[in-house]
Amino acid sequence: MKNKTLIIIVIIAATAAALSLGIYQKRTHQINASLLQIEQLMYERPDSAWKILQHMPSISQLRKEEQALHALLFTQAQYKNYIPVKSDSLLRIAEAYYRTSSDSLHKAWTLFYLAQYYRDSDEKEKALSYFQQANIASRNIENNQFKFLLNLHWANLLSDEDAENKGIEKYQTANKYAILLKDTLKQIDLYGQWGWCCLLTGKYDCADSLFNMGLKLSTSSKMTYYNYLLNCLSLTARERKDYKRALELVNRSLSLAKDSTELYPLWNNKGEILLEMNQYDSAHFYLSKDTRDYDPYFRAAQYKTSSIYEEKMNNLPKALEYSRRYAELLDTIFQEKLESKVVNLQHKYDYSLIQSENKLLKIKRQRLYISLTAICMAVLTVAVIFFYKRREEKRKLAEQMRSKDDLMKEMRLQLQEKTIDLHAAQEKIIEKETALDKELSQREKMRSEYSSKEAAMRKEILRHSEIIRKMEQLNKMSQQDKIQSRSVVLSDEEQDNLAEVINICYNNFTDRLWKKFPTLTKADISLCCLIKIGISNSNMLYLLDTSKVALKKRKNRLKHDKMGMDENDSLDEFIMEF
Repeated sequence: MKNKTLIIIVIIAATAAALSLGIYQKRTHQINASLLQIEQLMYERPDSAWKILQHMPSISQLRKEEQALHALLFTQAQYKNYIPVKSDSLLRIAEAYYRTSSDSLHKAWTLFYLAQYYRDSDEKEKALSYFQQANIASRNIENNQFKFLLNLHWANLLSDEDAENKGIEKYQTANKYAILLKDTLKQIDLYGQWGWCCLLTGKYDCADSLFNMGLKLSTSSKMTYYNYLLNCLSLTARERKDYKRALELVNRSLSLAKDSTELYPLWNNKGEILLEMNQYDSAHFYLSKDTRDYDPYFRAAQYKTSSIYEEKMNNLPKALEYSRRYAELLDTIFQEKLESKVVNLQHKYDYSLIQSENKLLKIKRQRLYISLTAICMAVLTVAVIFFYKRREEKRKLAEQMRSKDDLMKEMRLQLQEKTIDLHAAQEKIIEKETALDKELSQREKMRSEYSSKEAAMRKEILRHSEIIRKMEQLNKMSQQDKIQSRSVVLSDEEQDNLAEVINICYNNFTDRLWKKFPTLTKADISLCCLIKIGISNSNMLYLLDTSKVALKKRKNRLKHDKMGMDENDSLDEFIMEF
């Protein structure tokens, strides 16, 4: 009877395990097939691939291989649909898997998109490193599409980093793969980007040649790139001061433009050409037609151009106003970049928390898949254990009774030994605490002596400084002599020496100040140094050869505009405590 019961339990457990395994394998096959279909769809219909990926199961519910492919395809779909990638967390999942995988193609794509992400995040060194790794990973694969994109984006980054020779080499490699692909649009796009890099670096002959090569391939004026390349040639002519040809090219481009997205840059280009030709009314007409303001970089360029226009029209107040707006907008752009980096760091931190939670969910899911098997095995194990336990229970009980007294004696002896060890350990701790107190006392004494010596050394260094000599000279002069004498005014060299002395005496004071407030000038640093050593405002007037009103304005400008302090904050207290 007992044997029949055990056989039934084993059969039930095996059946449950087989069903669980079959369901799991079927689901895995379906997910793999879906991901492969999305990958094939990505090149022709990236928007559809993106929509399908958004409705896929959460990445935490997939196996490692599926997680890696899903993360790669998700990021690829974002780039192909021009959706900003705000975190590298998904790519990190793919990288962790493909680093040790034999799948060279997916590994290369992962490294390529990591390079793209770090390039967009303005981490150029990381981007170059990942482009190099992607190139190494793609050596043994035959995918001209990938190699074209890799070399094109790599070349653009190298050109931005002033590595023109290496950039040209990558452009040439990208052109070779574009020819192999027999894709005219890719060649035109390559010549446009390559020519633009040459234009930015002042290589106008090279830019002209590349733009013209692109135009030759754009056999029809209806092609998207034709109008763009004409405008690029116009920009090159403008940089060469060949305004007649520049106008001819931009007018051709204007005659072919179809909508405002094409017309805006052409109007702006023509306006700037006319401005440089001193045709102010015409320039103003075309510049005012470019109403783009969705991008702060466009607005900054417009403010700069407007400032030049107003200056040439001798309208200096408006020119100054546009210059001020231009400077303020640049500050805003810089601040937004800093805030964006902080947000990216926060996203990474938040994602790390989510990833930890996902790992816990994954563990729970895995436990769910094996729960039936575990339960069945547990039931079988309990039955066997119960059988042997009942048989051995009486014997163990008798042995426990016999060994109880021996165990109690042994425990008493162990307790006595541990008590002795505890007393010994307490004595050692007391000795160590005494020695530590003595050592701390000695270190405190040494620190006090060091502080005294440091103060004395600082005083001695300052005593030999030129500023002290001039202070003594000021103290001996009458008020009339102070006003008339020029000998007490600090020269530029003396101000530089003062900054070096203060830097030495006050823990790199000027270096730290400049690092925290990079817009400070040498004159601002000199004023901060005088405040740091306690020079009064009345003496500063003679040392800096200025008036009370001018000194007050300098301090207010330093306090509000460059250090961003509130009205209730004290500049002198801040400098003394910095």
